[in-house]
Amino acid sequence: MATKAFETQTVPSNQTVVDDKLKPTAELQILVGGPYKVDGEEHRYGHTALRMKTPLVDVTYDFGRYGATRGMFEESGDGILRVWTNFAAYIKAENALGRITTGFVYSIFDHQVQTVKSHFDGLIAAGKAMPSKDRAGMKVYRLATDYHVLAPNCTTLSLDGAKQAIPNLDAGSEKYNKPEEVLTLKERLALAATGGAPRLFLPANLQTFLSSGSPTKPIRIDRYGA
Repeated sequence: MATKAFETQTVPSNQTVVDDKLKPTAELQILVGGPYKVDGEEHRYGHTALRMKTPLVDVTYDFGRYGATRGMFEESGDGILRVWTNFAAYIKAENALGRITTGFVYSIFDHQVQTVKSHFDGLIAAGKAMPSKDRAGMKVYRLATDYHVLAPNCTTLSLDGAKQAIPNLDAGSEKYNKPEEVLTLKERLALAATGGAPRLFLPANLQTFLSSGSPTKPIRIDRYGA
């Protein structure tokens, strides 16, 4: 007799219970955007977003300072979540900056997709919808919690979402939390004055960790951009 972990109430006629439970058909992708330059000025901070892809759904959760900003270094601001259902449009916007985006791809099951979706649905429900500026395939929400460079930011929000499906994804990441590898001296001094960051928060540090330190290995690594 199958255990409860493998029980299913409905199975398509062309799909067995074993296929449904033992062969993941969905993917979770952690998208890490690298640095880029605009008019000779280097933007070193990078960006992180989270994509879920199934045979029927392709959605990317993209959190950042896309609204009003505050602070001496614009380190905080409105917490804006952009939800893309057109990945080509999302990655085109990232590529237009001249950055390379690295996608760490993990196989997950459909029920894990629903867990991640429920997590973001909760964040969205607690916030409010915003104008999307007529960008096709994208909806915009202001979350109840503001953005802050240390957390919640693009990396921490993406990781928290990914961990709904892969709980131990960031296990051991503490030793990869190295802001000195990315931030300027002035930014590091400001960070030290706040007591430092208690967890991994920089996209570049996350990329190093996922490449070599995470206990969960991706099934492949995709790269987008020149």
